[in-house]
Amino acid sequence: MQAAICAENAEPHAGTGQIRVAVRASGVTPGDTCLRSGRFGAQVPLPHVPGVDAAGVVDEVGDGVTGVGVGDEVFGMVDLARLGGANAEHAVLAVWAAKPAAELEQAGAAANVETATRALDLLGVRDGTTVLVAGAAGGVGTVAVQLAAARGAKVIGTAGPATQDFVASLGAIPVVYGDGLAERGAFTVPLAEVFPLARAADAHRLSETGHAHGKIVLV
Repeated sequence: MQAAICAENAEPHAGTGQIRVAVRASGVTPGDTCLRSGRFGAQVPLPHVPGVDAAGVVDEVGDGVTGVGVGDEVFGMVDLARLGGANAEHAVLAVWAAKPAAELEQAGAAANVETATRALDLLGVRDGTTVLVAGAAGGVGTVAVQLAAARGAKVIGTAGPATQDFVASLGAIPVVYGDGLAERGAFTVPLAEVFPLARAADAHRLSETGHAHGKIVLV
């Protein structure tokens, strides 16, 4: 599955316990490009719609869903068993939350926040601990640094020479230049680049370079 194209596909619908959103922005992850290129080894039915996280407006609510209605702005993730479905005009979400910030940031927040939080919880990161975040300028790394710092941990972040100031601005000690904690700021999901949905292939190419400093988003 080497090709990434923008094409018409069957419209999805919300099942039990799910919602559907009219997507305003959705994220692109290294997992999407690995799946497309075959590096994951997983087989998915074709045509396959990539993407696991999205932000948008609810336009369909499945049976058993409470606390959210048509017209609400949310961000969230698809059913990960499907390995995709978010990089489209409509996406069915399995987990979601009210959208509290700019939709471009929230489009890339769900998967990165879930991954970073799971890792920090497994490691027991808390006030007074020290944690090393490898790839601190990447999509998950930028979130992990901020969440660990918010827990009161001392955060050391590895990154290339060109992104040391950026890593420090997130609240980590950049390892290349030694000491010097930057002031902690508000939590953000840094954006590497924003592409229109029709340029999904370009977004995948950028992700595959391994040099995207932050989240890649499709709108």
